Amino acid sequence: MEKDTLTDEEIKYVNFMLQHLKTLDDKTDIIVKASNGILTLVVGIVAFLVAFAPHKVNANVLLLVLVPISSILFSVISSLLMLYPVFTQHVFFEKRRDLDEIERIYHHSLRKKSAWIRTSVFGLVFGMLSFVAWFIYVVSP
Repeated sequence: MEKDTLTDEEIKYVNFMLQHLKTLDDKTDIIVKASNGILTLVVGIVAFLVAFAPHKVNANVLLLVLVPISSILFSVISSLLMLYPVFTQHVFFEKRRDLDEIERIYHHSLRKKSAWIRTSVFGLVFGMLSFVAWFIYVVSP
């Protein structure tokens, strides 16, 4: 027989899970803000070079800059996708669940968010490093 409600202890445990996932969402929000700032900086520097040093920038150089830009965009998009509250939706809005099922969904969501955070950070760092390499390539004589 399935229970209709959770006990007070179980509710406290579910609230802990929600707070922990909220902490991951806060980290994700920081990644999104950093990615947006870095993307703005990259596009601004490229636009500046195109406007004021067109002799340094040709079609091949512009194609090369797509590597860091797409890497940073990947970081932004993957981070934004993580902010969708799947755990909350499954637990509170679909149907009543017992604590074991809630815990299973929580651990799955935790693993998934942790993996995507690592992937987003990797994309961001790779984008920054590849942009620095691109910039050195363009500016060097």
